[in-house]
Amino acid sequence: MRVVKDSEKELLQKLKDGSQTAFSLLYEMHVKRVYAFALKILKSPALAEDIVQEVFVKLWEVAPRLDIELSLQSYLFTIARNLSLNVIRKAARETVITDEIARYVIDKGENGLAFAQHMQTKELVSLAVQLLPPQRRKIYELCHGEGYTYKQAAEKLGVKDATINSQMVKAIRSIKNYLIRNGALLTLFF
Repeated sequence: MRVVKDSEKELLQKLKDGSQTAFSLLYEMHVKRVYAFALKILKSPALAEDIVQEVFVKLWEVAPRLDIELSLQSYLFTIARNLSLNVIRKAARETVITDEIARYVIDKGENGLAFAQHMQTKELVSLAVQLLPPQRRKIYELCHGEGYTYKQAAEKLGVKDATINSQMVKAIRSIKNYLIRNGALLTLFF
């Protein structure tokens, strides 16, 4: 056991120095366990494979800053867990949005009144978004209008992920309250 630990530390040091060979050896040592870990969370072989690739890309990117005294396996599992949870969150958001859109998609020919209400609510949402404070509106438009993830929006705006999350919660709450105050029966995208 001690020999494995020492050789892994040596490989980590070489990885820190930019060794592709060390990276390949570490990959071979850990890939199956990281895959099994991601598969356990995601229940999808394809998604687990994607996570494994992202985990090792991340390892390569942070290699110069690695602390070789820490457990590489724990580090890799933490990255895999975080990436897997991000995939689950994103899928949940997309499912909710898709379900809401499907629920409110209305055939113009079948129900003119419902279509008019739909358009009115859509217009109210647009007005509510325009009333948001500028930074909050920008965050909302990036995440909802342009499809940025919270992490991507945070990187683009140079703020923390938590700031994006907090501002999105406040934006959605403001929009909902505006819709309620203005008597909208349908709430789109919530």
